[in-house]
Amino acid sequence: MTGRQKAYYGIRAGALLIFVLAALVMPRGVPAGLAAGAAGIIGLLTCIGVNAGGPGERAGALEQGVRYEQARAPQGDWPPYPDDKVVEGEVLKEP
Repeated sequence: MTGRQKAYYGIRAGALLIFVLAALVMPRGVPAGLAAGAAGIIGLLTCIGVNAGGPGERAGALEQGVRYEQARAPQGDWPPYPDDKVVEGEVLKEP
């Protein structure tokens, strides 16, 4: 386990411990609510950036890019017909 993983799990475990203590041990009221809320925010903030740039994210970004290119309108000259084939907005058919 890397140091980064140890720090991540340590922070998450600390946030969980604070949340459980606030819910079960501390007297009810504003301090317990603030402690539980802070623990929740800490737990959420540890998730930000955990997968940033990881293999799973890159694979998902590649798939998203492929789907985007399939759904995107064609780029370049539009409509893709030569000017002599278009008369008053209608494409002339080849005989």
